[in-house]
Amino acid sequence: MRVLFTTLAANAHLYNLVPLAWALRAAGHDVRVAAQPDLTDAVAQAGLTAVPVGPALDLAELARQARERPKEQTVFGSRYDITETREERLTLDYVRGVFTTWSSLGLERLAQDAVLDDVVRFARNWRPDLVLWDALTYMGPIAARASGAAQVRVLFGLDHVARMRARFTELGGGEGSDPLAEWLSAKLERFGCAFDEDLVLGRRTVDPLPPWTRFPTAATYLPVRHVPYNGRSVVPSWLVEPPARRRVCVTLGLSRRDLWGRDRFSVDHLFEAVADLDVEVVATLTARQVESASAVPDNVRLVDFVPLDALLPTCAAVVHHGGAGTTGNAVAHGVPQLVVPGNMWDKAGLADLVAEQGAGLVVDHERLTAAALRGQLVRLLDEPVFAECAEKARSWAQGAPTPHELVPELERVALGPR
Repeated sequence: MRVLFTTLAANAHLYNLVPLAWALRAAGHDVRVAAQPDLTDAVAQAGLTAVPVGPALDLAELARQARERPKEQTVFGSRYDITETREERLTLDYVRGVFTTWSSLGLERLAQDAVLDDVVRFARNWRPDLVLWDALTYMGPIAARASGAAQVRVLFGLDHVARMRARFTELGGGEGSDPLAEWLSAKLERFGCAFDEDLVLGRRTVDPLPPWTRFPTAATYLPVRHVPYNGRSVVPSWLVEPPARRRVCVTLGLSRRDLWGRDRFSVDHLFEAVADLDVEVVATLTARQVESASAVPDNVRLVDFVPLDALLPTCAAVVHHGGAGTTGNAVAHGVPQLVVPGNMWDKAGLADLVAEQGAGLVVDHERLTAAALRGQLVRLLDEPVFAECAEKARSWAQGAPTPHELVPELERVALGPR
C-alpha cells in the first residue's frame, strides 16, 4: 500500500516518525514524507522519500518572533494554555479560549493554505491508502479526507489535545462555538470536504510514550515501543571504551539550542555542580552555550553532538531539559533522569511523571542553583532506587509492540472504512 507521513519542518518531530516509516518500508509499502522544504534534507538523510509542500517554515525565525511577542499573543505561556491541567481553571470559557488560541496562533502557522494546497494536490494524485500525521499539524487528516485515505495520528509527546478535547466535550462545548471544529471546517471546505470528529484525534492514535504517561481520553491508542533515532551520526572512538568513572550525560535538546537560542539554566551552575564529583560528564553543548562559562572542569567532556542511543547505555544518569525524545531515549536504556524542564508543551508534565515512577528527579529552573543541582545528581547516582525504577520503566516500555509489530494493525486500519 501507499503510506504518506506528514509532519512540520522540525527534526525532532521527523525523528519520532522515522522508525515507523522504516518498518512500513521494510514490510514492502511505498512510503513518502510530506513537510515544508526546510525538512527535505533530513528526510533524505533518514533514507526516506521527501515531498516538499508549501514555503519554508523557518522555525528559528518563528521562535525569534515569539520571543518578541507579548505573552497573550503566543501559544505557550499565553492566557489560554493547552497544557493547563488544574481542574479549577478548566472552565468551558477557558477551554474554548484554549482552542481559539491554539487554532489561530498554532495550527494556522503549520497548515497555511499554501501548504494545504500542495499536500492535497500530491495526495489526490498519488492516492495514498493511509496517512500517518504528526499530532501538531493538521495537514495530514485534511489531505487524507480530500484524497479518500484512512488516517492515523502519531503523538510526539503528551496528548494534551485529546485531554483538552475531552474536557471540552464534558463541559458541553459542542452546544456552542467550537473553535477547533470551525477552523478545520473552513480548511476542509476549500477542498469540498466536511468536518467530523475523527479528524481531531485520528481514526487511531499511535503513542510511543510509556503507558503511565497516557491521559484518559476518547482517543483509540495504538501503543508502540520508542525506538531511538537521533539522525545521521557517527560514534566517536572514545565512546567505544567503557568509562573509567560513572558517566553522566548532559543534553539541553537540539530544538531549544537550535531554535530558541537560550537555555533554562546557567551552564556555569552545571559546571560548578559537577566540578568536584567523581564522575565523567559528557555535555552535548554548542560553543554558544559554553561561551558564558567562566571555566570548564577537568571532568567535563564537551561535544557538540553525540547520538544519545550510543551514549546513554554507557551512562549512570542523564541531566536534560525534559523533551519527549530525550525522555524516550533515557527510558529505553533504563537511565535515571535529572530533569530541569523547559516550558514547551509537555516538558514539565512529563518530568513529573518520570519522577512519579521513581525513575528520576525534577529541579524547577526558577529554584535552580549549583548546590541544588549537585545535591539531586548525587542522590540520583548514589541511591540505588532510582536505577531500579529506571530499569522497571525500561521493562514496561520494552513490553510495547515494536514498529514492525504495529504494521499489521496499520494495514487493517487502511483497509477499513474511510
